[in-house]
Amino acid sequence: MSDSDKPTLFRPAVGARGMTALHYSAYSGDLPGLEQQLRDGADPNLKDQYRGYAALHWLADMAATGGPRVEMLRILVAHGARVDASANDGATPLSLANEAGNSTGEQLAAELSRLGAKA
Repeated sequence: MSDSDKPTLFRPAVGARGMTALHYSAYSGDLPGLEQQLRDGADPNLKDQYRGYAALHWLADMAATGGPRVEMLRILVAHGARVDASANDGATPLSLANEAGNSTGEQLAAELSRLGAKA
C-alpha cells in the first residue's frame, strides 16, 4: 500500500475539513469560546465536511472528555441548534451521547430527550 492509499487520522482543528471555531469549542468543551462564537453570529447548525457534524454532534461525540457540556447544549439550543440533526452516517447528537458510556453522556442524552430529540 502506498502512502497516499493509507487512511489518515483526522486531527480536529479550526479549518480542518470545514471545522469551524464553534465546532472546535464544542469538541473541546470550551464554554467561553462557544459563547463568543455564538455572540459573533456563528451558525449552530453549520456542518463540517468531515462527518457532516454540527456543533451538537461534536459536543456529544466528545462527551467522554467531560466539561460543561449540558450547559453548552442548552446554549446551543437557545441559539437555534437542531437537536435531531443527522450527520453523514445518520448519527444524531442523541445517538452519540448514548454511545459515550459515561455520566456526561447520560446527562446529555437525558437533556436532549427533554428538549425533544427522538431515539
